[in-house]
Amino acid sequence: MNNEKVRSNFAGTATAILLSFLLFYFPSVLAIYGHDDEPGIWTIFSIVMATLYTLIFCVNYFWIVPYSFFRSNKKVMFFILNAVIVTAACGLVPLWFETHGGLPRPRHLENLSLSIGQYLMGYLRFVVRDGIMMVLSIALAYALRLAQDRENMRRKRLELEAEQRRIELKSLKAQLNPHFLFNSLNNIYALIAISPERAQKALHDLSGMLRFMIYDAANSFVPLQKEMQFISDYVELMKLRLSSGIRLDCAITTSGSEGLTIAPCYS
Repeated sequence: MNNEKVRSNFAGTATAILLSFLLFYFPSVLAIYGHDDEPGIWTIFSIVMATLYTLIFCVNYFWIVPYSFFRSNKKVMFFILNAVIVTAACGLVPLWFETHGGLPRPRHLENLSLSIGQYLMGYLRFVVRDGIMMVLSIALAYALRLAQDRENMRRKRLELEAEQRRIELKSLKAQLNPHFLFNSLNNIYALIAISPERAQKALHDLSGMLRFMIYDAANSFVPLQKEMQFISDYVELMKLRLSSGIRLDCAITTSGSEGLTIAPCYS
């Protein structure tokens, strides 16, 4: 079960990283090769922004979301940290490009002098676009982390339910073994004087049941035919406790069960 959990977590992490790469880097590659302007500045700008989106995604997926948002007393920290990250990235990255050669500009606008208003609108366009992408990367990290945590919770619940059933069966076995064995032996002892043939058959059935409980029921799966035979023998032994005025009919067929296995009911 632990190996299954490790594989599931690894698969979820690998899927998240691959998805972030496809969502952020692949469009940037298309933008680089599909743009008819100067390739140098566009290439650098696209790669830097794609890397920034991916970093924001990874920081949220591996750290901020699990250690802040999923803790009731630290949810405010989730919004504060992301607000600081998005604000700083949206403000500083375009500003850095502007002070180191300028933001990417369409070729037909390269030689035009822009007014302050036009410059601010262009700068704002980059900020809004990048801010939206960063918020989307945060939302994606939150959604994937939430899905993974819910899957982990579902797996833990199933493990707890399976463990609870195992404990209940173990407790039932501990209670049933002595009572069942003593009652069966007493019934067989009383039956010897009345019908030695029936007592012999009952003793044979009891030995087969004990063999099943000791050797077969410890396995995760047993042949369905053996399980049905165990139930049939159990019912036959219980009939010994009934008075002659009580009739109990039990029909169990094993046809068509060849090769089938089942988790033992008595384990």
